[in-house]
Amino acid sequence: MVTSISLLAFLKVLKRAGCRFTVLLPMLVLLSAPTSFGSSIVYTGTSVVASGTSPGGLSARATFTVSATSSNVLQLFLENTSGPTTAPSQLLTSVYFNVLSGTTTGTSAPLMYQSAVGQVYIGLRTLPDRTATYTPPITSGTAFSYPAIPTPSNLMAVNPNDDTWQFKTGLSLVASEPPLAFGVGTAGNSGLSPNNFNGNIVNGFNFGIYVGDVTTQNLNNAPLVRNSIAFEFSGFQTFDLSKVSPHVVFAFGTEPETIITVPEPGTLSLAAFGLLAALVTRRRLRGRASASVHVAKAPEICSA
Repeated sequence: MVTSISLLAFLKVLKRAGCRFTVLLPMLVLLSAPTSFGSSIVYTGTSVVASGTSPGGLSARATFTVSATSSNVLQLFLENTSGPTTAPSQLLTSVYFNVLSGTTTGTSAPLMYQSAVGQVYIGLRTLPDRTATYTPPITSGTAFSYPAIPTPSNLMAVNPNDDTWQFKTGLSLVASEPPLAFGVGTAGNSGLSPNNFNGNIVNGFNFGIYVGDVTTQNLNNAPLVRNSIAFEFSGFQTFDLSKVSPHVVFAFGTEPETIITVPEPGTLSLAAFGLLAALVTRRRLRGRASASVHVAKAPEICSA
């Protein structure tokens, strides 16, 4: 079984076949960044649960459900399930996924961002982390309040300097077929460009999801979200879980430094190798001017 290939060789062959580097970059990042050690996706009938663990011990889980109060609302419960967080690179900062309009091979659904809710903490290296409620923008001196009873914050990032979690549609992260079209994140993810988030709306690792209690200087005084965030999306008359595509990418850090792919990266690498072989074959067939062989259309990640 093929488990890895030379990225440089892979890029050269794809370029010769007519692929643009800017389009290929997200896939190359997925193949080169530290990826998942074990992953699974489970359809239970009442939920779709995607989970994975990196070789370094980072782990995450995304649970998709239908709202109990409204059948046209999709809920996403995103969790950092790692051990205690000690560095920005261990913060869960984004997730990419796909929801289809029809069957599991259909086009992407018209999702609309409804809500994002989580409990904000101010990391304090030498004291217990302090619960806070955040009201954007972060540039305001009154952005944080500290009620006696912990109060979750609205974490939807829509406007410049909101700094929380932005939702983006129309993406094309190449981790599945069809590509992942949706993402929510609180970091720039420049390494996944053009599937990154807007730097003027989200910034750095603020509001990343952490676990435990801050004990390191690099997270001291940072506004973070402990354990999980609950998202809601609309855009359906009636939603059913069969429309959730069984492919998810979790990202940690700001570049991101670590990604976890569901399904496992061995499958992804093998798929990339299959794509490479197909493109090599396509190029050879084109060179045979005398041969009347029908050549299938190249995958959409390549521009003619």
